[in-house]
Amino acid sequence: MKINHNRKIYAADNDYEHSEDSAYEGDNSLEDALYDMQDSIEDMQDQVDEIQEDDVDIEIDNNIEGHYIAECDRCKGIFISAVTDSDQKITKISGICPLCEKETDQYLNWVINKRDR
Repeated sequence: MKINHNRKIYAADNDYEHSEDSAYEGDNSLEDALYDMQDSIEDMQDQVDEIQEDDVDIEIDNNIEGHYIAECDRCKGIFISAVTDSDQKITKISGICPLCEKETDQYLNWVINKRDR
């Protein structure tokens, strides 16, 4: 049995019409998609350009002046202790380290002093 046909056969996933001009119709939709993408990118760029950075507002006056910086004997981490500088010489305290959460000796090696500008 012989089958004769006069039309082109296209793949099932393509949206082609049966005319010769229809091959160019897909290009228009691609071009439209590219223009839409370009518009979206320009809109995003406009939004990014409109973002205003917050003013830097770092609190300079804090309550750590005069406190010791402690070093944990176990984990070797350093942290600001609650111990303040006084006329008594203190080299270490014992307690729970806020970093490793273990009972340790914490050596008071440094004092936080206000910097002269």
